[in-house]
Amino acid sequence: MDCSGAPTPGRVCTLAAAAAERRALFRSLLECLPQTVLVAETDDGRTALDYVRHRRFDLALLDISLRRLSGLTVARQALRVLPGIAVVIISDIDDPPCLLEALRIGVTGYLPAAAAPHDLVGALQRILAGEVLFDPGFATRALQRLAVSDPARPMFSPKYR
Repeated sequence: MDCSGAPTPGRVCTLAAAAAERRALFRSLLECLPQTVLVAETDDGRTALDYVRHRRFDLALLDISLRRLSGLTVARQALRVLPGIAVVIISDIDDPPCLLEALRIGVTGYLPAAAAPHDLVGALQRILAGEVLFDPGFATRALQRLAVSDPARPMFSPKYR
């Protein structure tokens, strides 16, 4: 299997970037997905970007909290360098601006690290099958916070009033 050049049919070359404890979660999830191969892992955002620039990945599992660069910065750059990569944020950060930035960047998923492992595996299977998946709880809380963040701003454009 070669993740440095041409695609390898049937294999999902994966990058994991998070603190050690979170990477252990990522590894346990990937063990349940036999098509995935963990090619590189780090807790450092700059190192993750170096990996992205020099290897071909199909999947990146990222936490937002990384050393030196955030997971959102890594996601943004990874999607520029490897437009077909599935980028999934798995984090405890339930912050509407982070979720919105993840949407703007074009990540494929945003999931809570505290979710049951079998739920995370199921979500990753759906993402690998081509779905975009944001945790409904995270998304709902983000929308609720946004709805009340600027009460002076109209909910609808004049066109729809």
